[in-house]
Amino acid sequence: MNFPNFENFEKFLESVDSDLKKIFDYQKEYIFCKKGCSLCCENGDYPLSELEFEYIKMAYNKLDETTRLQIDKNVEKIKSEKKELYCCPFLINKSCSIYNHRPFVCRTFGVLTEDAKGNPAYPSCAVNGLNFSQIYDKEKKHLSADLVAKGGFKIFPKIFRLNNKVIMNLPLAKELNIDFGEAKRLIDFF
Repeated sequence: MNFPNFENFEKFLESVDSDLKKIFDYQKEYIFCKKGCSLCCENGDYPLSELEFEYIKMAYNKLDETTRLQIDKNVEKIKSEKKELYCCPFLINKSCSIYNHRPFVCRTFGVLTEDAKGNPAYPSCAVNGLNFSQIYDKEKKHLSADLVAKGGFKIFPKIFRLNNKVIMNLPLAKELNIDFGEAKRLIDFF
């Protein structure tokens, strides 16, 4: 991949973020995301595209030296541990150091989505008393229509097709001629 011009990618992100805001608003009675909660950043594999990683690198290069050194240290620790799931190296003091440049996997986390195989993907924080926890049956490991009915919720939760493959193949991406490049885990780009 050649070094990208981010102008079209930022137009694409603006559109995606606008749609995501509507989705989060639609499901707001089930969502408890707030600043300082970083459970979703503490244990994942963070799949993303090469273009997203280049966009993150642009943000990284604008950070102060102390923050960059901490991120570098985090990356080295993750690589040495060789774990499948890990804490995002950009998470510092429970806050994302590159928030405005975060990848799709982070932008969509919290709502009900599909995984790459089309199966329902519940936010992992549901088991921790957060997003969708009021209607998540921990024993059966899925949402419970009974709990929705008993809870008096205004809307029945809907599963949205928000996995990376779907997002990267949106018509606007083609219209803007966006090349996402190779996709892999965040740590594998380092």
